[in-house]
Amino acid sequence: MIGIGVDIGGTFVKVFVMNEYGEIFRQEKMETDYSKGSQFFLQQLADYINRIQQEFAGQKVAVAVGAPGDVDNKNGILRYNPNLKFKDVADWPMARILKDLTGILPAVANDATLAAWGVYEKELNRKGNNVLVVTLGTGVGGGLIINRELYQGSNGTAGEIGHTKIADTRTGPLCGCGAHGCLEAFVGTIGIKRRVWQAAEEQPQSTLAQMVRQEKDFKIELVSRAAEKGCPAALKVWQDTGFYLGIGIANVVLTLDIDTVVLAGGVSRAATYFMPALKQVLENQQIKTPFKRLTLLTSTHPNIGGIGAAMYAIHQATKNA
Repeated sequence: MIGIGVDIGGTFVKVFVMNEYGEIFRQEKMETDYSKGSQFFLQQLADYINRIQQEFAGQKVAVAVGAPGDVDNKNGILRYNPNLKFKDVADWPMARILKDLTGILPAVANDATLAAWGVYEKELNRKGNNVLVVTLGTGVGGGLIINRELYQGSNGTAGEIGHTKIADTRTGPLCGCGAHGCLEAFVGTIGIKRRVWQAAEEQPQSTLAQMVRQEKDFKIELVSRAAEKGCPAALKVWQDTGFYLGIGIANVVLTLDIDTVVLAGGVSRAATYFMPALKQVLENQQIKTPFKRLTLLTSTHPNIGGIGAAMYAIHQATKNA
């Protein structure tokens, strides 16, 4: 059994080809090309899938696609996404188009949902009954394993922790989704950058402010470099990030009685700096029981979305065989 996992991001697409034993045969990273429209983009993916089918002729090939945004997982449709810049997409029927081009009906799900499956299978080895995986990047996504099964909800939108509200929906910061007060507006990279600019303006002599002025292309890792130097302004940015993230996670734990939380995505690499504040929020919860045995981890794999998609493709094909 060969699984092809496609992880579509706003900037890059990552593709993994694996077998049921977890062996990775191919690993590709390509720029998300918006120049020729969505149909050309899917044709490129289809061409790749068809090449893999030819290479592994005689073996069953399964495909899963992780797409950012609001996904109808039952019908393979991307209903809405604020971060993909295709202008000719409305209720994008990805599964149908790819089936027409490849002969394979792919599983299509939210990218964070498939990343959660990757964490559960590859990193947790299916330990934990109820797991929340939070992906921290430009957006903030979430995936859920409930009673050891991937949970996508009634409409395929389960796990959207980034768009739960932790501030006033009238006056809170604006999120990429168009709403105010979302968790993503605080702990996604755009929200973190906003607090960095504010800190640099208020403390122009700080190491953080100096580094911001020197860097042509601002990247979140700059905040960690400043924090490593002991810069109070940078440390405060990460402390606030941990505080806000803790509120969001606590809400899910209280709602679903989660036993394991795993942080993934680029921002999670700064966990050293924001984890103490996050843990403090969880420890300060008045209802203690759900938090007493809560396991809090950070994913160690930077490509867990693509790997999770490939593993889920195999899981679904085996399950439905």
